[in-house]
Amino acid sequence: MIGIVVLILFALFAIGVPIAYTLGLTGVAAMLLAGGIKLEVVPLMMFSGANAYTLVAIPLFMLMGEIMNRSSISTRLIDFACAIVGFIRGGLGMATILTGTVMAAISGSATADAAALGSILIPQMEKKGYSKPFAASTVSAAATLASMIPPSINMILYAVIAGCSISSLFIAGIIPGLLMSGSFIVLVYVFAKKEGLVAEGKLEFAEIWRTFRRAILGLLLPILVVGGILFGFFTPTEAGAVGVAYSLLVGLLIYREFKVKDIVPSLIGAAKQTSIVIIMVGTSSILGWFISQQRIPQNLATAMLGVADNPYVIMFMAVVVILIAGMFLQASPLIVMILPILTPVVASVGWDLIQFGIIACIALCIGQISPPVASVLMTTMGIAQIGVDKLLPYILPVIGMMIIVLTLVVIFPQLALWLPSAMSI
Repeated sequence: MIGIVVLILFALFAIGVPIAYTLGLTGVAAMLLAGGIKLEVVPLMMFSGANAYTLVAIPLFMLMGEIMNRSSISTRLIDFACAIVGFIRGGLGMATILTGTVMAAISGSATADAAALGSILIPQMEKKGYSKPFAASTVSAAATLASMIPPSINMILYAVIAGCSISSLFIAGIIPGLLMSGSFIVLVYVFAKKEGLVAEGKLEFAEIWRTFRRAILGLLLPILVVGGILFGFFTPTEAGAVGVAYSLLVGLLIYREFKVKDIVPSLIGAAKQTSIVIIMVGTSSILGWFISQQRIPQNLATAMLGVADNPYVIMFMAVVVILIAGMFLQASPLIVMILPILTPVVASVGWDLIQFGIIACIALCIGQISPPVASVLMTTMGIAQIGVDKLLPYILPVIGMMIIVLTLVVIFPQLALWLPSAMSI
């Protein structure tokens, strides 16, 4: 029966049925094949799966990102980042990474950040002599940070599935996220030197101060959100609400570049993005019933432990599964389909679920820029209007840097676990 269900799943994928409906239809097919289950329970399963209070944080962070992208917050952050590193070879590329790091702490959506950063910075980098593949790969790298630096939508979904603390997971992602950001900056410098780019100006403290004053309110937003969670002032959901209120205040009353007429489009945009995630969570709960009923996690754990009982070998196999699946699935469906199976397996050999959550999120970042699906990469490719063949020489080193950070988190658990422990979260 498992084989038939898997066949149905891939057949629906192949004919282009949306992922959320594919999960639901496959789950219903599994229930019919199993027998003895009334279809009246399907809506109850979907409601129960999506009825998690922690998921309320998702529309709030989505809305905060929509408001940011419709105001001048992102532009002001870019100007400030350029003033800080513009005097270095490859400074505009480094500014892209720095801006992506700050924006990651606001929106939580890698694809949204790729669109916002790419539309502004790819044309600017081209004017400064950056090749299109270099510019697009830099924006892609910067955008993936939204999956690592809190508030991350992927982390919220994982926390719901694994039953762990969202606050702990958010805080655990800070150090690995900053490591990724730093490694990307080094990579930008190496490529800038290789392409013969020159420094675009000189260090001017007056310009840094001017752009800082323009960007200060935008810079306070991630400090307010992440700092509020870090020091226990807010839960992640409350932090999202505070962030929305703050961004509305700044955009409407202070910068006055976010208009009242923009509120409804922002709400619609956030609702659309949220609905996709929530529907997937709901429909995946039907398939989750089948997975549980067939004892797939337990059987997989037995099979993997039959190959080896070394925790590192088990983790290696789990990461390979996520990496391969990430090449064909977007992050959200992958989390709801694959991680409920892998999480009990890695926990059974002693891995901390917070550490595994960070490892999984890094692997998901790799999937977002790994063809053929590569949602982030496809966004930047569309903006730059280039093919994946031109991007590969630039994007493969980015993936290599991510793999290095992933390996470090596996070998040195405290990179993920020290900060939550120190903050007693």
